[in-house]
Amino acid sequence: HETRRALLRLHAEAADWFHENLLKKDFAKPARDYLKARKIDNRIAKNWQIGYAPDSWDAFLKWAQDEGYERRHILQSGLVKPRDENKPEGEFYDRFRGRIMFPICNDVGEVVAFSGRVLQSDAETAKYINSPETPLFRKGSILFGLHKTKRALIDASCAIVCEGQLD
Repeated sequence: HETRRALLRLHAEAADWFHENLLKKDFAKPARDYLKARKIDNRIAKNWQIGYAPDSWDAFLKWAQDEGYERRHILQSGLVKPRDENKPEGEFYDRFRGRIMFPICNDVGEVVAFSGRVLQSDAETAKYINSPETPLFRKGSILFGLHKTKRALIDASCAIVCEGQLD
């Protein structure tokens, strides 16, 4: 239970940090411009807590350490990756860099993972990357946005499911 609570707190605060980056930081202007071109205004960004991960190898890692998070929780969160998969006790770096961040919530609205989209697609980089499976997140068990739409889905008795958060 202690690990789950720590990871939920880390994910919630990370979502807040990414969101503040998008709304207030100069380095996120290209992300704001991209979202504006896609007709995503501040109201929508705030409603979905859309954020931005700086294009840096360790900005999130430094933030999490400065906030007092334990190394093991930072690694368990999936928000960082070990430089060497065979040495998880070694150095690690931010999984999400230079991406628009979409918090993925469970059905009660707790942030349990993230999906990050690049601003410009190219052949060398995946358009979206998602958090890996963690103690909080099992791929295939969570539907993006369900916590906001489940009542309407029940009432309508149907749903249209799309790939990607901006489709």
